[in-house]
Amino acid sequence: MHTKTLTLWMGIGTFALLGAGANAAEMHGSMHGHGHHAPVAVQVAQADHQHPAPAGAAAEAEPEQDIFTEYPAGEALVGRLLMLKGHLLVGQELYRAGRLDDAAPHYLHPTEEIWGLIEGEIKKRKLPNFQADLKALAGLVKAKKPAAEVFAKQDAVLAKLEKAMKASDQKAPAFAMTVAPGVLSQAAEEYKEAFVDDKLANAVEYQDARGFVTAARAYVSAHAKGLAAKNGEAFKAVTGNMDEIAKAFPTAVPPSPAVLDPNAVRALVTKVEEKKADFQ
Repeated sequence: MHTKTLTLWMGIGTFALLGAGANAAEMHGSMHGHGHHAPVAVQVAQADHQHPAPAGAAAEAEPEQDIFTEYPAGEALVGRLLMLKGHLLVGQELYRAGRLDDAAPHYLHPTEEIWGLIEGEIKKRKLPNFQADLKALAGLVKAKKPAAEVFAKQDAVLAKLEKAMKASDQKAPAFAMTVAPGVLSQAAEEYKEAFVDDKLANAVEYQDARGFVTAARAYVSAHAKGLAAKNGEAFKAVTGNMDEIAKAFPTAVPPSPAVLDPNAVRALVTKVEEKKADFQ
């Protein structure tokens, strides 16, 4: 996310060290039946000068703050669960493509960036606690286990996540149109951070944004009936703008050149946010 904390840097740093220590043959060979590509995440961690590691690397980590910090508890929980889901979806996409090192940070982000922000609400609402499952999933990814084993565990994690989502979500159009624009706004921030000197250079941030947009679109689709019934014209405008946002993320690996610049993505997100009042 855009306000990186020590936790995230420790996670990416770990994978950067692992990637740097791999020999060339291993990096271009196969692992458990997967093509194993040179890690984009490692290249980004070494090159990205916009997010210097905080002083005192051994200091105690704190949960990251995000766009939902000032939101009501229910909307914040669902929004963060959607972002967690987005991380896993893009991670799976990369793992399936054989980009194991690139996938790794996205399996770490849920526990490093998000879990600390939702844990209290998960306990308060007596929802399924799947933190241990997330850690176990990340362990399988770090060990570069076969995709079938990783995805079986991921399916189990997503089942618990969806159960928590279902218990926390509301059918009210106003609720959905508070959550979805929030996730899109966070995606716009991630996308902005993916640019260095006006060029799309940070793959991890780009992929975070792609995952968030994917999760937000699926969420809106799940609420389509209620949203369309509330205001069909506004719903059409929202989905049209979301379709335009998605064009910035044609593939899991960042395109070169970028399809849309950060200002264009932010402008489209703003158009979605402006429609929130139509669903109150």
